[in-house]
Amino acid sequence: MIDVGAAYAEGRRRLTDVVAGLDDDGAATPVPTCPAWSVHDVVAHLTGVCADVLAGRIDGVGTDPWTDAQVAARRDIPLVEVLTEWNEVAPAVEAMAGAFGSAGFQWVADQALHEQDVRGALDRPGARDSETILVGLEYMVPGFLEAVEALGLPPLEVRTGGRSWASGEGDPAVTLPLEPFEALRSLCGRRSPEQLRRLPWTGDPEPYLEAFTWGPFTPPAGPVVE
Repeated sequence: MIDVGAAYAEGRRRLTDVVAGLDDDGAATPVPTCPAWSVHDVVAHLTGVCADVLAGRIDGVGTDPWTDAQVAARRDIPLVEVLTEWNEVAPAVEAMAGAFGSAGFQWVADQALHEQDVRGALDRPGARDSETILVGLEYMVPGFLEAVEALGLPPLEVRTGGRSWASGEGDPAVTLPLEPFEALRSLCGRRSPEQLRRLPWTGDPEPYLEAFTWGPFTPPAGPVVE
């Protein structure tokens, strides 16, 4: 059984170590894969999610106004204090996360995705085979394949992290095998259309490119190099 709270805690501690020593300039580093945010803002968002869940502030959960409010509320607070808040409120959320259902996997996916956003911005690659990525993909891959099916596309199989998922019924028309890190980044708006075309598809990728705009995700116009 997957312990989503433990997976999140692992990622939280790891990202805390990455950013804890940053000065004000480092905290202000722009995050190219989250164009409106700095490193500080990303951590503020992650902190705000935990604080809002703990306080029951879940109206509009996952929407831009909800996340924007988390960032705005902490914009003038030093990064070290935002990190302290995150590490104070998150353990209580982690302890109850097993009751969240699919939302727990989405929560872990959000942490895993933003950890890699921050690592990319700071040129601090790492944790590309982490448990948080594998847990996050339990939410992200099915969400992507729901978009494939909703578009009426032929069945697609995604293979990653020793697992396989498929859309629709019948034998897959196309297979997409990916390493977990690449799966997370590709399915969550961190690869350009041209990069998506160059993934190791077994068939024509073109009909499936629209599916990569599922949920809040939109592939960037230019390539993301990580």
